[in-house]
Amino acid sequence: SNKIELEQKNNYPWNGDLQLIVSPQSPIHLSLLIRIPGWAQNQAIASSLYEFSDTSNNKTMISINGKNILYRIQNGYAVLTRNWQKNDVIKLSLPMEIRRVKSDSMVVNNIGKVALQRGPIIYCAEWKDNHGTTSNIIFPKSSKLTATFQPNLLNGITILKSQAQFVSISKSGLVIKTNTDSFVAIPYFSWANRGAGEMTVWLPEKITALDLISQ
Repeated sequence: SNKIELEQKNNYPWNGDLQLIVSPQSPIHLSLLIRIPGWAQNQAIASSLYEFSDTSNNKTMISINGKNILYRIQNGYAVLTRNWQKNDVIKLSLPMEIRRVKSDSMVVNNIGKVALQRGPIIYCAEWKDNHGTTSNIIFPKSSKLTATFQPNLLNGITILKSQAQFVSISKSGLVIKTNTDSFVAIPYFSWANRGAGEMTVWLPEKITALDLISQ
C-alpha cells in the first residue's frame, strides 16, 4: 500500500492562511478534498435563519507548490486532482473579512440589529471593554472595524475595534445624550471570564432598535 503523510500548519481561526504538506510514500494520482467553510462562501450558517448583511466577492485562494490553481467545489469541498509527489505543499488563503450578520425578520427581537463575525468566530461586546456597559451601544452601518491579535488577553484572542455610539439614559427612560467612543468586541466563546457585567451579541444599528428605549 502507498502510505500518505499529511502535515498541517496553521494559526486558525485567527489567521486564514493554512498550509498542508502532502507526502506519499511514492508518487500517486488521486483527488484530495479540502473543506471550504460555508462562511467563506457567503453563507453564515446552513439555514436561512441568519445571513450576512452583504455579499463578499473575496474567495478562497488555493496554491500548490507556490502556483495558484483553479479548483471546483463539490459538496463544500475543493477537489484537488493531480499526481502527488513527496513534500507537495498546498496553501489555502481563506477570506478573513469582518462581516455583519442579520437575522430572519421572524426573529422579532433582532430586527434592526447585527452580530459581528470574522472567519468562523462570532463576536460579542462585553462590559469590561466598553466603558462598563453594553446595553446602550448603537453600532451604525458606517462604523468600520479592524482586527487586532492580543496575545495577553484571555489566553490570546483577536479582538475587533471600532467607534460606536453610547447612549446615556435617565432613570425615567429618557435619552440624555449620545457620545461617540471606542468600541471593542471579543470572541463570543471568551466572555464571562473577567467578572460579572453586561454582554451583547446583537447590536442595534439605530437608536430606535435599542432595547433600553422601550423599557
